Amino acid sequence: MTKNMKIAALLFGLVLSASAFGQTILTMTTLSAAVPSSVSSTTTTGQMGIVSVASATNINAPAPITALIATPATSTYLYVDRELMDVRALSGTTVTVVRGAQGTAATSHASGAIVFVIPGSLSTWIASQGTGQPQSIPAGSCTRANELVLPRIDIRTGTISDCNGGQWVNGDAAQTSRTVNFELQLPPTGATAYTSVGTSTAKAANTMYCTELALPYSKYITGLAVLNGATATTDKEIAVLYDSGGVLLANSATAGATASGASTYQKRNFVTPFYAVGPAQYLACIQGDSGTTATLNLLTTGTQDVYLTQSYGSQTFGTIPATITPPTTFTTLKGPYFFVY
Repeated sequence: MTKNMKIAALLFGLVLSASAFGQTILTMTTLSAAVPSSVSSTTTTGQMGIVSVASATNINAPAPITALIATPATSTYLYVDRELMDVRALSGTTVTVVRGAQGTAATSHASGAIVFVIPGSLSTWIASQGTGQPQSIPAGSCTRANELVLPRIDIRTGTISDCNGGQWVNGDAAQTSRTVNFELQLPPTGATAYTSVGTSTAKAANTMYCTELALPYSKYITGLAVLNGATATTDKEIAVLYDSGGVLLANSATAGATASGASTYQKRNFVTPFYAVGPAQYLACIQGDSGTTATLNLLTTGTQDVYLTQSYGSQTFGTIPATITPPTTFTTLKGPYFFVY
């Protein structure tokens, strides 16, 4: 079997796997220390360097080759700020890599920069699709469940694309540099109390409240913060993020967190952070339990009523719907105020 035939067989197997089990969402972490553009040394395999990451989840070094006939070692790739790195060794969260893999340039990276962890089995699909040519930036219609891996990365340009609401969305030019909070609506998050914002409303039992989130740029989202109303106690809530078509992307712990902090934004961390490609539309939601004591500050007609909002009743608290029918209009007292962080 030729090399190209082996690659084709691998890709075909991965596509079959994706069809049966759904797409792979690339693991992400961040750099825990800055990385210089210079490299530690040059070997027969390339320019070597050391990087430190916040988490080594799904980062694997190649196993030693022991067979009499040498075969390529399976590795993991790290993608940071348009540079692809080939993992050679791993010790805790310290990773030895070949810098500037597959024709990318070794450049400096700031501490906290986003790191995409790419399994070795997917590297061909990500970089060249087995043809030796970089993949094209996707466009047009798509279905998340049919994709082998998301997001897609074009290593030539650094363009990171995702399937959102049935359409490909290509990220902006500064995809990995946005680290500040993004405010969904006014007022700014610098204030400490918001008693006059929207209307403090007791939430209905087992109901999820959603507001359109028009994200103007790509962002690594670690959670959602919702604006509590005048009463924040007793009841538990879960933060949820959907794409514009109502497909579940991320959520906070399904055990929920008790409402705390009247007339303030309360943060709820996602179980797994999500890289949201923008500019694009998303849906930010809060699911409440059977209690009706806690209140939310909800958007009202005449105040930020350009956003799409909707509530979804008869929920089972702790069970996050995999899909919802997204709102198409603004409905008063149905959408909370959020910011993403």
